[in-house]
Formats: sequence, structure tokens, C-alpha cells
Amino acid sequence: MKNVKEFQKFIQKRPTVKAAYGYGSGVFQQSGYQKNDHPQIDFIFVVEDLKKWHFENMKRNPKDYSWFGKLFFRYASISKLKGRTGITYLSNILENGNLYKYGTIEEKDFMRYLETWESFYVPGRFQKTILPLVENQKIKAYNQKNREQVLKVALLTLPVEKEKKLVDVYTQICGLSYFGDTRMRFAENPKKVSNIVAGSFEKYHDIYGEKNSYFHLDQKGEIVIDYPLLMQNLSSLPSSLRKELEEENVTQDLEQVQQKILFYFTKLNKKESMQQTIKGIFTNGPVRSIQYAFQKIKKKWKYK
Repeated sequence: MKNVKEFQKFIQKRPTVKAAYGYGSGVFQQSGYQKNDHPQIDFIFVVEDLKKWHFENMKRNPKDYSWFGKLFFRYASISKLKGRTGITYLSNILENGNLYKYGTIEEKDFMRYLETWESFYVPGRFQKTILPLVENQKIKAYNQKNREQVLKVALLTLPVEKEKKLVDVYTQICGLSYFGDTRMRFAENPKKVSNIVAGSFEKYHDIYGEKNSYFHLDQKGEIVIDYPLLMQNLSSLPSSLRKELEEENVTQDLEQVQQKILFYFTKLNKKESMQQTIKGIFTNGPVRSIQYAFQKIKKKWKYK
């Protein structure tokens, strides 16, 4: 992990945030990276008012924005800024020798998505390892519930007939937000999910490895999942996913539930990743967007 003081300085130069988190390979060491690699440092800022925050930030830190991005932030409607996912990113920000990327999302949208999974773009990010830099107890509680829910879904969707270990659970949790993601086909390291889990296994274990009602380890260290109990608790899943299952009337058969859940994430992630990529061209401008995409494509071919 890089110097947290550097992260704090970056945040303090920007307008006040409700919460701030670091994540990704620029914050946590991931498998597949060398010591001399310098990945972009990723943040998510939770703010009260998205447009007001960026108006203030344009005054304080104009270099965060391309000229194209400044126009978009000034004149786009709030619905255009938020899009499907609620989060708006700026990338390729050079400061003190480091490259930064940060997303901003309003607190009310952030908590709604964590609770409902109406959008999975941000909840999926917060199910992985994150570094709290600014946090309040209300947001922390919402994310705890978000993580409890994804554990149930990951267990539900693991194959019944195959032997399973803890690493399979953590890989499924991490991978759910990449099902259907169009960037995984063209501009991401194909080993991204396995690298994340391998580099942060202990952190995943701290989050998800505690005793719970839904699985236990047998004497061989293999996972024994209580599928009947999980099926009995489908009604407690986030409302958007629960609605999808109920509308299709597939709440009684485990195989159908598994197929429908994976289809739900594939469809949602595909739609959100495409729209988020397009929105990024407007927020970052064409030049920065091409630079960012080129970095991702290079990474994909490096590890292909």
C-alpha cells in the first residue's frame, strides 16, 4: 500500500467529502504487478451535491478537468452527469508524480444503490477491498449490509456438484461485478479477478471468512454450503435482484435461481459498463479517454 499521507493530501486539496475510499492496484498490492509498476491511484468520493462539488473543484483544481470536461460539467443536466450508475469519473490526473482517478457520487445515490442493487457498479466495487480514508458510521453500516448480501449471492451461484474452497467464494464475490463487463473483452487484464483475490486473500478473509449460517468448512478445508437455507432467504436479497427472481417465478428451483442471478448480473454489468465508458469520454474529454483506454489495453496484452 502506498503512503496514506499522500492520499490524504490529495483529498484535502479538493472540496469537502462525506466519505472517501481508495481501491485498486494503485492502493493495494495485486498479484501480477512488479515493484517498479506504478498503477493509477483510484478513489471514490461520496459528496452531498455532485454538481456543486465539481463547480467548486473546478475553481480549486482546474487541472483535474480537460476543456471538454469543464464544458460537460458546467452545462450537462444532473441526470446526464449521473447516468445509470450515479458515479462520475475523472482520470489521468497527474499530481506530485502520481496518476490519479476519482469518481464522485452523491450520498443518497450511494446508499440507495448499496441497499437495492438497482445499479451494481458502485456496490460491486465496495464488495472488494477498499481503504477508508474518510468515513461515517451510516455509510459503513450500509456497506456492511451490501457485503452480507453478496456473500449470500456468491454462495448461491457456486456450482453444487463441485468441490469448493474459500478462494472459490472470494473469487465469485469479486467476479460478480465483472460478469458481462464489456471492458473485460477489450481493455482489461484477463487475470484481473484472480489477481485481485490472490493479492488480497487475507483482506477478503477478514471481510467474509467469519462464521455464518450459510456455510462451514469440513475437515478437508472444503466449503459446505447450506443451499436450502439460502433458498429460504431469497426474500431478504436486495430489492432489484429479488424482483427479478420473483417476476420470473424462479424462487423454488436452485438451478433456475443460479441461472437467473448470473443472467441478471451479466445483463446489468454489460449495460452499465458500456454507458459508463461513453460517459467517461464526456467527463474526461477525448484525449484523456484515449490515454486511459490505451493504458488498459496495454495491460490486457501484457498479461494475455
